[in-house]
Amino acid sequence: LADGIVADLIATGFGANRRAIAASLLLRHGWAAGPIIAAYLAEGRVLRIHDYALWFTRTTFLERIWIRQADTVQHASFPDRRAALLDSLLAFSEPALNSLQAWSGYSRHALLSMLTSSWMVHFSRAGELMDCREEAVREGRIVLGRHREFARALPETYVVANGEQSEVCQILKACCLQHKGHRRRFCPTCPVIRDRDRLVLNREWVCREK
Repeated sequence: LADGIVADLIATGFGANRRAIAASLLLRHGWAAGPIIAAYLAEGRVLRIHDYALWFTRTTFLERIWIRQADTVQHASFPDRRAALLDSLLAFSEPALNSLQAWSGYSRHALLSMLTSSWMVHFSRAGELMDCREEAVREGRIVLGRHREFARALPETYVVANGEQSEVCQILKACCLQHKGHRRRFCPTCPVIRDRDRLVLNREWVCREK
């Protein structure tokens, strides 16, 4: 595990707890699957990434993915494309998942909840760009729900509106442990906070996105 990104996560406020660091990194690795999900939704293609590199900013945001080697899996039938997408996401994420689980001791279920959360954000955002957000979110739940572990780890999703602006919000199935950092801040996606507090945070976020 690269010392630089770990140090940056600690400095940014995610804490020195290994489980919190692993959760944060899996959320970011899930963001890196954006090209796979976008190609599936936009063109019906299943992209399989074999070799890649990730670039993080000093504030730990994933800025870009450099794809060194990839190919496209072609399937004629829609159910087969869904199965191929699952295989692609697994092949892309399993090495990082296994490595971070061994390093941190955090449960596989908890770390999978980070991955599926980021994947569902991609389904939502890509669908929004194509003016089919509801259908894209539904498709994401169908695809990921076909895998037993993913189905258990999938976040709850719901829409919060502010005037004409709305966002798809989530409740994770496990805590990302961000509150272990020095800022002691809970995420609005956290499963342990009260729903009324969550809704306040959701509405604040929707207002910022407007």
